[in-house]
Amino acid sequence: MHRVTKVVVWTLAGIGALVIIVAVLMPVFSRARYKARSVGEMAEMRMAGQPAEYEYAGEEVADAVKSAAPSSVLITQAAAATVDRQIIRNADLTVKTDDAESARQKVVKLAEEAGGFLADSTMRVGEAGERYVDIKVRVPASCFDEVVAQFRLLGNVEHESITSQDVTEEFLDLDARLRTLRQAEERLIAMLKRSGKLADLLEIERELATRREQIEQSQGRLRYLKDRVGFSTIQVSLYEKGPAIVGPSGPYDILYHVRSAYRVLVSMLQGILTALIYIVVDGVVIWLPVLLLVWLIVRRRRRRQV
Repeated sequence: MHRVTKVVVWTLAGIGALVIIVAVLMPVFSRARYKARSVGEMAEMRMAGQPAEYEYAGEEVADAVKSAAPSSVLITQAAAATVDRQIIRNADLTVKTDDAESARQKVVKLAEEAGGFLADSTMRVGEAGERYVDIKVRVPASCFDEVVAQFRLLGNVEHESITSQDVTEEFLDLDARLRTLRQAEERLIAMLKRSGKLADLLEIERELATRREQIEQSQGRLRYLKDRVGFSTIQVSLYEKGPAIVGPSGPYDILYHVRSAYRVLVSMLQGILTALIYIVVDGVVIWLPVLLLVWLIVRRRRRRQV
């Protein structure tokens, strides 16, 4: 009986020791097994609803990809103050002139002489003969003030607006972000050369495509800012007074009223002539047959009375 009790005790002790050994070694084997999983298996396990195993799958590649991700870059105002300011300057002018077409040509010429170019131009004529010309030019920022001063001499300036936008912080932020993205791209390319698993290659290529898309977007925005900073936009609206019937404001202009009276007289004569044409044409086509029919009826009645 004593021997049986001793065997039972030793058996239970052995089972307990085995349970302890298994409990200690299980996480080690489990972690090693999870590390052996590829990045492709990570995605499959996530789709299959197994997030716990996904946490450990492909840990080395996931950490490497995460380290290649660019961190957010924030440029403070203090840092921006130490560099040249990046200013976008624009101007909008409304000028009343005696000859809108001639003024338009001068605007283009002045812009080209300053090293700029014509961006857009439209023209329209009002009911009273007034002419409106809207023209947009781009000129180097260094010549902005000089060109605007020359545009003021084209006539009477009725409206002028000059705006400035400081984009230094955004400019520096994009530049720093581009450097970070390029470094991340280089790290991913190096990982791509070292990795041998197909699933890992696919994961790295996806990350690399994302970084390159971000680089292209940042480069596009940076090019836009450089263009807006380097070349200022000047919008000029030219207005030419037409031969309107309503007299102009300011000193009395007798020649203006003579021209307006002449235009009214011509318009009246044209209206009378147009009315006569309609009367003659309608008389031949419509009224002449009607009058002929009435004459025949009257003549027939007179013959019956006789």
